[in-house]
Amino acid sequence: MGIVILMKTIVILFFALILLPLFAVRAGDLSPIADVHLHYNWPHEEVLTIDDAIKRLKKNNVILAVISTTPPENALEFRKQAGNWVVPLFRPYLEPGQRHHWYRDPKVLAAARKGLASGKYKGIGEFHMISGLGINRKNRILHGLLKLGQEYDVPVSIHTEASSYKYFLPLCRQYPRVRFLWAHAGGILSAKQVGALMQQCPNVWVEFSARDNWRYLQTPITDKQGSLLEDWRKLVLKYPKRFMVGSDPVYPVDNLYYWSGEDSGWDKLG
Repeated sequence: MGIVILMKTIVILFFALILLPLFAVRAGDLSPIADVHLHYNWPHEEVLTIDDAIKRLKKNNVILAVISTTPPENALEFRKQAGNWVVPLFRPYLEPGQRHHWYRDPKVLAAARKGLASGKYKGIGEFHMISGLGINRKNRILHGLLKLGQEYDVPVSIHTEASSYKYFLPLCRQYPRVRFLWAHAGGILSAKQVGALMQQCPNVWVEFSARDNWRYLQTPITDKQGSLLEDWRKLVLKYPKRFMVGSDPVYPVDNLYYWSGEDSGWDKLG
């Protein structure tokens, strides 16, 4: 029941407070915001404290923050220091460097079940599925996580990077009781493709986290003035209660393990 209330709260916040700024972003707009895609990973620990991160969220008037971290324990510490307005998800990356092979770690499912059973984690994810690189949609650990999401009735944040929405479609169809939170509005996908999946899978919510020109230069969602492009605007208006926003403070994104410099994602939060 608590997760249902959480999802409704996020949707209401988005619909009432965020939808209008999406259409006409104003400089210095500090409307209350729900940020549904945050990380405080091990590289972030080297450049700012949790207290610093909390202050940046409050400065930007973030009143609800959904966070997943590597290692997953960081999310619990973040909530402990910030309070109940931070919602921690269990990320199946148990240690640094697991982004591309988490689905081969036999410890993931036991750790996920333990975390969800504790009641401390309120969902699963974000985890990555990259078409053609590694994980197969029949993977046992992947399906184990989705079954846990269904069993504990918690949202599942999934990042799919593929040339077609049909890569994700079989999963959201197979698990109609799982509430998926689709990161980055499908990544490189167009509004038409995202809309096609939303029509066929009513259990999928979409978040626009970091669909900026640094990450998705070839598939923008806004014009030079920051307003939604018309096809995206129409899609949001068609499903106004199924879109959310997030910041995803990880940068530079073209080199996730940036040994020659620091992760400056939180510097770009505003």
